[in-house]
Amino acid sequence: MKSTLLSIADKVDPTTQFIYDDIATAANAVGADWLVVGATARDMIYHATFGLPIKRATADIDFAINIDTWDTFEAITTSLVEDHGFSRTKSEHRLDLPDSKLWIDIIPFGAIADKDGKYRWPNEPEKEISILGFREALDTAIVCQISDDPVIVLKVAHPAVLILLKIISWRDRKHYKRTDAQDVAYAMRYYVDLDSNEMRVYEDATLYEGDLDMGTIGGRLAGRDLSSLAPGAALDYVRQFIQEEIDRGDEGEFLADMMRGSTGLLADEGQYADLLINFVTGMNE
Repeated sequence: MKSTLLSIADKVDPTTQFIYDDIATAANAVGADWLVVGATARDMIYHATFGLPIKRATADIDFAINIDTWDTFEAITTSLVEDHGFSRTKSEHRLDLPDSKLWIDIIPFGAIADKDGKYRWPNEPEKEISILGFREALDTAIVCQISDDPVIVLKVAHPAVLILLKIISWRDRKHYKRTDAQDVAYAMRYYVDLDSNEMRVYEDATLYEGDLDMGTIGGRLAGRDLSSLAPGAALDYVRQFIQEEIDRGDEGEFLADMMRGSTGLLADEGQYADLLINFVTGMNE
């Protein structure tokens, strides 16, 4: 998928448009760069832009913000609360929007991390967060216009890099949240349906040698795109992890979680395994 400007202004409801405008205002006031990530980015690209089905909807709005200090993070959250009507919750990273069923999850990254690329929340030190992949996500983000009047333009994680972030997220929080693997299965399965990706398959003979499975070839395209978009430590980390999962076969936790809750996405267990095999193959090409 090409990193071009996408326009989904007619597919984003006014409340959501206002929320993003508020986030942009608060972030711009302190000069912080940010992008949409998580299931929100998935929905913008896969569903709103290309009309692909979504089986597991989300009520939260996920965004990651590049900050130098925790004071910057506090300035942003304070602005959202005092100037834009959000309310704090028990979690430092989450703000509610009163009188709605929406909330925002803020993922800070940048200079706040230690030399290992991790940080702990100031008031929730038991939660360790890895920022691996977020710099790459910001640098390769797709520009997406969600409103024409006023004009609101956002940076959204590229779907190949989003897969990388979801894999890393699963490893970080699998002891309390397992759905990231399902999101990876979905993103790989439908990757071939994004933009001109299906045409890429038929224009490249190396992709349809043998028995071509359009349900799993998206994993290979995603792996190819990821290796060109985000070479480096994050790519190496994910490549090694997925290869280890492939080697575990039926005992792999990630593969089991990919299938859990993904009924009807693919025909059988073998296809889920093929997604991962294709993904590593694509990264290595």
